[in-house]
Parts: sequence; structure tokens; C-alpha cells
Amino acid sequence: LIFQLHTHIDMFKSNDAEDEEEAEMSLVGASVGLLITTLLVAAFSEMLVSSIDGVTEEWNISKTFVGIILLPVVGNAVEHVTSVTVAMKNKMELSMGVAVGSATQVSLFVVPVVVLAGWMMDQPMTLNFPTFDICIYIMSVLIVHGIVLDGESNWLEGSMLLTAYLMLAIAFWFLVE
Repeated sequence: LIFQLHTHIDMFKSNDAEDEEEAEMSLVGASVGLLITTLLVAAFSEMLVSSIDGVTEEWNISKTFVGIILLPVVGNAVEHVTSVTVAMKNKMELSMGVAVGSATQVSLFVVPVVVLAGWMMDQPMTLNFPTFDICIYIMSVLIVHGIVLDGESNWLEGSMLLTAYLMLAIAFWFLVE
């Protein structure tokens, strides 16, 4: 953030005059809206998590599949829509930043914080992942690296990403817990 917002701000400024928008909401209105939205998301997330056991038993699917395939799609739906919307406006850097930034944030911040919180609550949590999961993470990093390396994208790269996700979904569907 310091790099983007302070030290190298000129690199990230847009030349388009139409990108500049004035705020239509006051600071108090935006803060109240953010608070209400945060509370609603927290309540809905709690309902979603509490229903996982019942759904996995009733539909006879593994918790691993739900946690690795279904929850990220549902939980990040807004980010996915945002990424597609800005990509349709031909702002691929922002689109890739939203998509890759979210995954980076989860892998480098959220997972370690959850492990530390688990330790504080005397829950057995580690970063000792199964070999299959490690292979999946390495494959994911290599695929994303290959996609973002040239700074351009096309339909074939998008189809490769979707195919890789579908293959992972099939693998986790049949993975025995």
C-alpha cells in the first residue's frame, strides 16, 4: 500500500479523465453503510458455516470439497463480479490485482492468523498440510505465474484457469477425508 499510495503514486494514476469520480455519499453515511453491511455479512457467514455439517451429511459430500471448492466461490462472489466488471471495461491490471490480491492476502495473512488464533484457543491447527494440498498450492502458483507473467490475457488462458479449477473440483470431490 505504501508503494502504491505514497512512494510510486505516479505509476498507478490513470490518464483517463472519465475515471475521476466525486463522492456522492458523506463520510458518516458511508461509515454507517459499511457498519451495517459488515454486521449483515458476519450474520450470514455464521449461518453459512453453521449449516455446513447438515449439508455435507444430507448431500453426502465431503467437508473438504465444501471448504476448498464451494465456500471460496460463494464467499468471494463479489470479488469475482468486480474482477469481471473491470475486465469488461478493459482494465486488466485492476482485474488481475483484485483476483490475485485476494488469494495472496488469504495465503500470506489469513491462514497464519487463523493458525495463531487456533493456538490461542487451544485448537490443534498447524501449517502442516497434506502432500496433495501442497501439490495443489504449488500447481496454482505456477499456473497464476504463467498467466500474469506476460501482462496480457486471452480466452485460452481463461479457459485454462477454468479447466484447472474444474479438475481440482473433481479431485476434491473424490478425495476421501
